[in-house]
Amino acid sequence: MKLGTYAHDIINRARANGYATDASKASDPLIRPFGEHDEQRASLRALQETTMSFCWISADGKAVPFNEAEFNSVQKEIAALQAKIDHNAAILDKLDAKVAELGLTEFSLAKLKGQKEKLRGQIAQIRAEENDSLRSRWESVVSLGGNRATYDKLPEVIEARAKAAAQIEPIEAEILAMDRQIRDLESILSKFKR
Repeated sequence: MKLGTYAHDIINRARANGYATDASKASDPLIRPFGEHDEQRASLRALQETTMSFCWISADGKAVPFNEAEFNSVQKEIAALQAKIDHNAAILDKLDAKVAELGLTEFSLAKLKGQKEKLRGQIAQIRAEENDSLRSRWESVVSLGGNRATYDKLPEVIEARAKAAAQIEPIEAEILAMDRQIRDLESILSKFKR
């Protein structure tokens, strides 16, 4: 499923049902711009419709404004809003393409960030387990008058650190990949005009 399709589905469900989970999904930074773009288009339609109230129709079927200055002001507003909508449509297309390129199945920037934090928690857990397993060695070294250098040279310490590093390395690589994905998505989102 494309991001845009998913976003419109969630936004419509949030508006229709009002469920907190749907509203939460619709407010995600990856989804919200699609709703804002729809609102901008609705504002443009409303503005275009009100333009007709500033005019009367001449005998030859042309719109003639009652107040030329007011009519021109509204036309400038319409042109600016149309330019913003066109710009944002291109941005949303880029966002959709980037999500497809990244192969994301969870259309949520908040969830991506949450997964990254969970991975950081796994690293912290591995390091804590390493420290706990070596605590008795450290206490032995200290009780014998040793220092950090002595402790760092112990074969058990070297082995435990190597094991922990081997477990941490793929997790750190995954975090770096997620960081790039988040940065790429946020870079596109930053160009969206509100």
